[in-house]
Amino acid sequence: MAVISKFKNAVKAAVGTDFVRLYTAPANIDSCLIELDIASTGNTGVQTTVRIVDVSAGQTANIVRGAPVPVGSALQVIDGQKIVLEAGDYIEVKCDTLGETVDAILSLIEDVNS
Repeated sequence: MAVISKFKNAVKAAVGTDFVRLYTAPANIDSCLIELDIASTGNTGVQTTVRIVDVSAGQTANIVRGAPVPVGSALQVIDGQKIVLEAGDYIEVKCDTLGETVDAILSLIEDVNS
């Protein structure tokens, strides 16, 4: 059985105060999250929360909660460490500051079993 890795990006713009699913690992595929950047897009600094939902374990855990992102800046939420998502697991993000939004860019590798 050959394993083929695919590099991908998942991008969401104008994420507000409700959790938005940024990426879901497809069926029968494990994914490795490489980097996640959150950019403040408004006129004030914001706070952001990013969490992973492990569907098979029925658990949700924060990567960061209420992390500050200064105006005109970005936060590297995942940078260097690797986070694995099994098939069906997902990552979601929200801005904790009313009236503001953030942009999120996730880089990852999907391993495709063939």
